[in-house]
Amino acid sequence: MARIAMIFPYFRTKSSTEVLFPPLGVAILAAQLRQQEIETRIFDCTFSTFRQLEKDLKSYKPDIVGIYSMVTLSRNTFRIAEMLKASFPESLIVAGGPLPTLYPERFKRRFDIIFRGEVDLSFPKFCRDYFEQGISPQTLRELPLNTYDGLFIQRDDLQVKNPIIHYEEKEIQCFPLPDRSDFDHSVYQKVWLEKNGSKTTSILMTLGCPFNCDFCSRPIFGNVFRLRNLDSVFEEIEQIRRLGYDSLWIADDNFTLNLSYLKAFCQRMAGKMITWSCLSRVTGINEEIALLMKEAGCRKVYLGLETGSQATLELMNKKATVEEGINAVNEFRKVGIETAAFFIVGYPNETISSIEATFNHALALPLDEISFNVPYPLPGSRLFDMVSGIDEHKDWNKENEITFVYNSEFDERWLRRRIGQTMEAFANKKK
Repeated sequence: MARIAMIFPYFRTKSSTEVLFPPLGVAILAAQLRQQEIETRIFDCTFSTFRQLEKDLKSYKPDIVGIYSMVTLSRNTFRIAEMLKASFPESLIVAGGPLPTLYPERFKRRFDIIFRGEVDLSFPKFCRDYFEQGISPQTLRELPLNTYDGLFIQRDDLQVKNPIIHYEEKEIQCFPLPDRSDFDHSVYQKVWLEKNGSKTTSILMTLGCPFNCDFCSRPIFGNVFRLRNLDSVFEEIEQIRRLGYDSLWIADDNFTLNLSYLKAFCQRMAGKMITWSCLSRVTGINEEIALLMKEAGCRKVYLGLETGSQATLELMNKKATVEEGINAVNEFRKVGIETAAFFIVGYPNETISSIEATFNHALALPLDEISFNVPYPLPGSRLFDMVSGIDEHKDWNKENEITFVYNSEFDERWLRRRIGQTMEAFANKKK
């Protein structure tokens, strides 16, 4: 029987900043594959080991292996790919995710094919045709390769580079719910209970971002903003509740962007007895919106304030103002929603005085949580193109370490010290 293995190559680090959720990307693809009646198994490495993964794969004997990869997973991705080539020489090895989408050439030596961008429909279609026609890695050219959106193949005898697409809203509204059946939910829930007393998992309601912040990279969903059907969203929430979770992390970049959608969600969430947290833009937040979110079960909002300097916001191409950030914090605070804020210090061409303004800004606001980081040049972002001397091996696999991975004009030792002092002052302020 034809089998597909979908691998999420994250092995738990137990970092203090670690935030763990079952990987939605592979769960979404698994649902599409199973809808095509293709046997599929997710191998979530979060609570596993490399050796256990190898053992489990040998027992499963997959014909196609797909690996989701992004910048911080690249080392694990390539290590697993080498194991697969040695242990499963007849299997088709496929890469997908943000980093393969941006730089498919980096994956061509270790992978047979790469799928780029949104592939909810094209990858299952490819797999169905692959199995139905009895194809092998050596006979790929017998397939209608130009019909699979996002497919990339680059080898001596075969060159394919199909366009990346973004599905229309009417298409994504017909997609099946993510298939979460392969995850160890009891372990995820245990981690969250120890962390904050909740049993939290993630959900995605909107796709894409219409903004162009210089430090941001969005290779999969792009700048086309789309909304899921709320009937489907609430069906998924009920699925999540049946699995034992009592809190949601709404993982959207722009969940609060469309205020009519946000209001409709909040009206339906009222009385559901499930709490939720989300990222939010600072624009458009007023007392009515904040109160509606609070009454719908919102307990915490994370804001990308980034800086206390308007000039630095403009350097970042962040389409918001410092004043709008202050207003959003205050409005959420008034209704009893906790607020957390992310800040970036040491941005190219900013000044020491603007960095100090950011530290003072963070301490002056009525925030419940703050975090600081230095600019991280994600592949595909304008920041990545702006800076020089990027060392891909210096810090790409570490979580939230205050380390520049490019040639910066700022002294990271000084920044570490000032961040430490600010975090200490914040902790003392909360006592």
